[in-house]
Amino acid sequence: MSVLYKILAVLLAVFVFSPSGEVVSHTPLAEEEMLFSFTVLSDGHMEGNSADKHTLYGEGFRDMASAEVQSRALVMVGDNTMNGQVIENAILYGLLRKYNTIDTVLMAVGNHDICPGKHNQGDYADLRERFIRFNNTFLENQIDELYYARVIEGCYFIVLASDDDAGVAQYISPEQFGWLEGVLQEAENSGKPVFLFSHWPLNHVFSEVWQEGHVGEQSDDLHTLLQKYDNRIFFFTGHLHMGIFEDGYGVAEEGNITYINIPSFGSENTDGDADVQNTGMGLQTEVYADEVVVRVRNFAAHEWTKYEYKFTY
Repeated sequence: MSVLYKILAVLLAVFVFSPSGEVVSHTPLAEEEMLFSFTVLSDGHMEGNSADKHTLYGEGFRDMASAEVQSRALVMVGDNTMNGQVIENAILYGLLRKYNTIDTVLMAVGNHDICPGKHNQGDYADLRERFIRFNNTFLENQIDELYYARVIEGCYFIVLASDDDAGVAQYISPEQFGWLEGVLQEAENSGKPVFLFSHWPLNHVFSEVWQEGHVGEQSDDLHTLLQKYDNRIFFFTGHLHMGIFEDGYGVAEEGNITYINIPSFGSENTDGDADVQNTGMGLQTEVYADEVVVRVRNFAAHEWTKYEYKFTY
């Protein structure tokens, strides 16, 4: 099956997307002081029959490859496909294989990737197995579970998941909670910021946008667990397609936690200032000795927006 996936992905990548021209290199704010950077996308919603989505992903990956200083990681925070179909995954991973130059790619699931719906092929177990199989066929980052953690430049990158079909919400099993607590205890000893990624935001964060589209019943338990540790936690979420306002809408701080909702890459963002409602949006995160800078970029259009957020830690 893995061989067939590879053949299908390679062939599709050739036929579904043609590069539009040369991409101009882009640079970090302060290259000499920057320790490392990483790129974050969410809600790309790849569709097999959508030329627009093929172009968005293709141009986005080309833009990342043009960076003067390469990201240490690309994190895709769920709803990477519209329906979790084989054809959608094959196109996504084919374009990633052809144009991506970032060594470490971390994939998180969203409801569209793993929750059965009108156009999904299979039940939750089938979609979960397909997600893992595509990941392990194409990426060096091999996984056994949908949730996992990696250490990059001494910082913990933690990816959460939904352990069952919870519709538009998330279900976190006791096993995932126990695992997360262990990882956070390890991370606390590092004394460095923690980067946490989940498709679903906590219930009380950005709740004015879409209350049903949050963690669900385990939200308070997750919130309590995260507050137990001294590390600064940067919690990146998607799902809401909410965009960003200049006054900080889409970003919230609470104790040791900074919440950042990622604009949708593949769909127009329903809220936010007009220049970040377009498709192609994502975040370039630059890590410095005592500061994290989150910059909003239109990767598909190859241009920076005016939005950037600086957080000390």
